[in-house]
Amino acid sequence: LLHYDRIRSQDEDADFRHMIREMAEGELGDFANLGTGRVRVQINRQNIYAESFKTLNKLGNHLKKKVQVTFVNQHGAVEPGIDGGGVFKEFLDDLIKEAFYPDKEHGSTVPQLFAVTPLQTLAVDTSRPALLTQEQHQMLFQNYEFLGRVLGKALYESILVEPQFCLPFLNKLLGKQNTLDDLKNFDAEVYKHLLNYRNMNAEEIEAMGLNFEWTFGKKSSTRTVELIPGGSSIPVTKQNVILYVNLVAHQHLNIQGSIETKAFLRGFRDLIPASWVRLFSGYELQKLISGDDAVQGIDVAGLKVAMQYAGGYHADQPIIQSFWEVLEEITPEQQRKFLRFMTSCSRQPLLGFQSLAPAPCVQQIRIPDHLFDPDQIKDIEKNANLPTSATCMNLLKLPNYRNKQLLKRKLLDAIESGAGFELT
Repeated sequence: LLHYDRIRSQDEDADFRHMIREMAEGELGDFANLGTGRVRVQINRQNIYAESFKTLNKLGNHLKKKVQVTFVNQHGAVEPGIDGGGVFKEFLDDLIKEAFYPDKEHGSTVPQLFAVTPLQTLAVDTSRPALLTQEQHQMLFQNYEFLGRVLGKALYESILVEPQFCLPFLNKLLGKQNTLDDLKNFDAEVYKHLLNYRNMNAEEIEAMGLNFEWTFGKKSSTRTVELIPGGSSIPVTKQNVILYVNLVAHQHLNIQGSIETKAFLRGFRDLIPASWVRLFSGYELQKLISGDDAVQGIDVAGLKVAMQYAGGYHADQPIIQSFWEVLEEITPEQQRKFLRFMTSCSRQPLLGFQSLAPAPCVQQIRIPDHLFDPDQIKDIEKNANLPTSATCMNLLKLPNYRNKQLLKRKLLDAIESGAGFELT
């Protein structure tokens, strides 16, 4: 479905014919938005979220078109290069990191739209101030719509991204209603308490002094809601405790944050209609978003089959054989760090590495031969450059080290330190 819809939405010839037809009929309006199967945007790296929101959110489902990004650096200069898809991937990676994980400690001005659950997954942030103006509410919902479109665009273009969402939120993206059993995938502690209520005898329940209401939020900002009309004066008893438990779960999973989730869904469904994902489970949808989390480490053999080589490397060279041996030897956690270092996502594609676009590639970075003279060998082992990557192209830039031990040490230093992207 995605493949054929992309062909239709990103057909530049069809868009050009549409423009000519409208010109002939005298109905051509804004030249900037017609006659091309792509959208060209210029984004300042220092203000990526705000500028992306301003330029892309208004596109709605036209975001299905190819987006060609040009970056402006911190000095105000346009960065060189033509976006053949790789720069957009880098842009989307950076945008999603900033949108879903704003660094408030370092002064990020990106609104906090998602919060981390006790299970270290993401859920809609409902801790905002209770009193917002109508304009603030409108802006809040527009930001949620924008994030929905951004995530939808990643899924639409088959670009894997890092965010891991809680299962109840994923169920909402699928148009499904959450039940009590889903609460364990949101807040295991609350789920455990509610199950305990069901097993209490009448005296224990009465001693709890519960009514049909529930208090949400943190100590600094809490609010109490009635679970049924007049619930604040209706006590919980052995006869109605099952109803109470299910209503609390319903409030947690389906009511709280529902307005924000609906706004996110409006944006998401501009690119991914409900009918396309309705047959998936929440776990399967997460795999489509972020890759397969069930595999320990990575499928090194599968990556080896998909790997391409550049700059003078080929599969039969000793250094390349050592490279694959090193990948096999390191721990599963280090393998995932390597994958994130090279592709920006620590989980492998659901359909295998051969589905990565662009295809993964190892490029040779030559170390001058004279630096390997016996008199300088200690210095080269100490000072040789680390491997780097261009995550936008799934490209690993690997210096031609002369032995496996040096290769392993330098590669691990690079992935552990997050040494990174170079403009190519």
